[in-house]
Amino acid sequence: MADAAAKKIQVCIDACGCGGLKGRAYHPALGPLARFSDINQLWSNLEEVFNAIEYPAASTKCRAFGRKKQDSKGNKERQAMAQEKTAGICPAGKKATFIVQVMYRQNATWQGQVVWSEKNETRQFRSALELVKLIDSAVEESGL
Repeated sequence: MADAAAKKIQVCIDACGCGGLKGRAYHPALGPLARFSDINQLWSNLEEVFNAIEYPAASTKCRAFGRKKQDSKGNKERQAMAQEKTAGICPAGKKATFIVQVMYRQNATWQGQVVWSEKNETRQFRSALELVKLIDSAVEESGL
């Protein structure tokens, strides 16, 4: 199992508007900074991290059309990289910066906590939708 620092993902929000949230996510399992231009890309990046470090364990398997590729070598490399420390590696977001820690993947969603770095406020969330609402409200409150 990964150590405590490897279980946290830094999310930097650089812009928001009618196109949604735009920014960067950082975790060693993602390699260089993973940019996202909408919430779907961010969620895909986060799921990639969870699958790479095998934490938190998913309570359901993802289904998809077509055949799924097996990438055991790449997964092992990403898991080894995930042992690095994550705090302070990514520059802060222009709008807001968050440290997301998903502790459970149950009922086909995420549960955990998010820290708004600029205000050092921590909030618990019970679903991915609740996490989005927390991030949106913080970005709106920052008003930059």
